[in-house]
Amino acid sequence: MSSAEDIKWMKQALSLAKKAAIKGEVPIAALLVGPQGLIASAINTRERQQTPLGHAELFVLHKASQKMNSWRLSDCTLYVTLEPCVMCAGAIQQARLQRVVYGASDPKGGAVKSLFHVLNDPRLNHQVEVAGGVLEKDCARLLQDFFQERRDETKALKAAKEYRHRTSVIVVHKNKILGFHAEDPTSKKPYFFMPGGKIESAESAAEAAARECLEETGYKVRVLEDSAFIRKYDFLWDGKMNHCHTTFFLGVLEEEFSSPKEVSDATYHRGVAWIDKKDANKVFGYHPDILWAVQKLLKLAQKKSALL
Repeated sequence: MSSAEDIKWMKQALSLAKKAAIKGEVPIAALLVGPQGLIASAINTRERQQTPLGHAELFVLHKASQKMNSWRLSDCTLYVTLEPCVMCAGAIQQARLQRVVYGASDPKGGAVKSLFHVLNDPRLNHQVEVAGGVLEKDCARLLQDFFQERRDETKALKAAKEYRHRTSVIVVHKNKILGFHAEDPTSKKPYFFMPGGKIESAESAAEAAARECLEETGYKVRVLEDSAFIRKYDFLWDGKMNHCHTTFFLGVLEEEFSSPKEVSDATYHRGVAWIDKKDANKVFGYHPDILWAVQKLLKLAQKKSALL
C-alpha cells in the first residue's frame, strides 16, 4: 500500500507531467526528493531538444547533482510517473539513489520490473529500493489520453488532406533507368524524376503513365499493370506542399532503343536521360517514399527479368 508521502509527491509529479503534454512532450515528469525536501524536478524534453537523452529522470538527476555539487545522491528518492527505461535505470544506479517510486508500469520498455531488473541486479555494485504502481491508474490514463489525442490529430490531418491522384512509371532497359532532369521553379533545387503526372478523368492510371512517359521523355512504353502499387506522401514543389496519391508502375520500352531526344514539355524540364541503376539510391534519395518505390520496382524488374 502506498504511503501518504509517496502519494503526495506522485501527485506533484503528475501535475508537472500534464504541463509536459501542453508543451508537446510525452507527459512524463520526475522529482528528486531528499531529507530536506524537493531538490529538483524535470519533464521530458526529447521532442523540444530533439535528443534521445531528453528523459525526465536524466534531467532531474543532472539538475540535482549540480545543485548538490555531487554525483552521489545516496539519500534521495526519485519519483517518476512512468517506470524508467534501461538508459534511465542505469543513470539511477550510477547516482547511487536510495529509492525509486514510479507510477505506471512500462511493459514495452520498463527496466525496473517489467522487462529488466536493473536496480536490483545483485551483480551490480549498488541496488535501489523500488516501489511501483503509486497512482498507477492516473499516470497510465494521462499517457493513454495523450497518445490517443495524438492518433486522433493524425487521422484528422490525413482526412483533411486533398490528395493529387497521379501516376509514375519506372522504365528499365539494360541496367538503365529512364527519366528527366528537372529544376524546382522556386528553390532551383535539381531533381531527377521518373515520368509521371496527373491522372485525367477519362483514363486509367496505367494509360496516364504511358501518356506521361511519351510526353516527358519521348519514349513509347508498355506499362505492366500487374506491377501497380499506391503510395501516399507529401512532396514540396514550387513552394507548396503537395499531397500525392501516386500509383507506381514498372514499364518497358515498346520501341527500339535510341538516344534521348530533346523534349518540349514543362518549363522546369531540363532534359531526358538514362541513369545507371546502381546510382538509384543516390539519385532518388531526395524523398524516402519515392526511393522506396524505385527500390521496390527495381527488385520486381529483376525478378521478372524485364529487359535488364
